[in-house]
Amino acid sequence: MIKLFFTGTKGEIEEQNKKHHYHSSLILEHRGFRLLIDYGEIQRDLNKIKPNAILITHAHPDHYVWTKKQIQTKIPVYLTKETLNYGKFKPENWKIISSGKKFRLESFTILPYNVIHSIKCQTVGFKIFADKKIIVYNPDLVDIVNKNKILKNVDYYIGDGASIRANLVRKKEGKLFGHARISTQINWCKKAGIDTIIFTHLGKETIKKENEFRKKNPGIIFAHDGLRMDI
Repeated sequence: MIKLFFTGTKGEIEEQNKKHHYHSSLILEHRGFRLLIDYGEIQRDLNKIKPNAILITHAHPDHYVWTKKQIQTKIPVYLTKETLNYGKFKPENWKIISSGKKFRLESFTILPYNVIHSIKCQTVGFKIFADKKIIVYNPDLVDIVNKNKILKNVDYYIGDGASIRANLVRKKEGKLFGHARISTQINWCKKAGIDTIIFTHLGKETIKKENEFRKKNPGIIFAHDGLRMDI
């Protein structure tokens, strides 16, 4: 069994409430090993959530605190070279990973993969294998590079909840950036045969219309700060 703990579920927005206060991040726990994905500016104390390792999707400050300030921790932080070199500060115990190359952390096998999100800030998602289950985590994206391959055989999709209907996709010099709609990501999952769809990194529109959308789409899960799931 894998335990999921959403330590934060809010995007880089001013809006917040009791359910969405901390920036989006997720702990996966399996066989006693706690893996934290992303650690942004507004987050719980690492000494309290006690991860064994940290994965970083990209260097925007709501996902990577070291972009704007230095914090000291001996916990290993796994990130791409582009993310490491993006901000002014760096984790003390950094470990370089590469998109497209699997690696292992205890009982987790992890495949970083490229997603389209920011022009200047390289972003990856993670396809995680453990306990005969496959999870993808991409809280910030417009699209997934090699999407059909990445979503193949996935059991749990955890995606970008920034927008329900609002168009947050932009284009500059022929390159897309921003956030895919929730409805777009649901269509990806239906095409790939993924039954469990969870959204984190909630944006202004989603926080406002969360309850309304949930009533119309009861099979879709909106994560909230402190949500725990056993899968």
